[in-house]
Amino acid sequence: MIRDYLASYDYNLPLDDAAVDPDLPLVRRRLASLAASEGLDGGYYEAQEMAEAFLDAAREANAGIEAEDSPARVRLRDILDRDLAYQHELFDEVCQLPLADAAAHLAWLADLMKRRADMAPPIAAVLGYRH
Repeated sequence: MIRDYLASYDYNLPLDDAAVDPDLPLVRRRLASLAASEGLDGGYYEAQEMAEAFLDAAREANAGIEAEDSPARVRLRDILDRDLAYQHELFDEVCQLPLADAAAHLAWLADLMKRRADMAPPIAAVLGYRH
């Protein structure tokens, strides 16, 4: 019975739940909705990378660093220059927020995406698959 349940496990359940959770801020519900179409590993790593870039930008802002060629700004431009639709969508969702808030929302998403991806190895082990 457990094997049958796991064989049809929907990895998007945590994202789907978050997308409709009225207790979450709208930005988090929207981020969860955007992430639902992403793969397990790529969705996590790309969200984590964006969260770290915004966190670095927030640290620079707090330190009064405003140079256009600061490490955080260069990193964020490099990420966006790769032209990955998912990361552009994440950026578009949070770019109008204060940097620290954007970083916090993206870190929340990255954590949710990590927990989503972490389900794959135990499920694969039960089902006898390699992840």
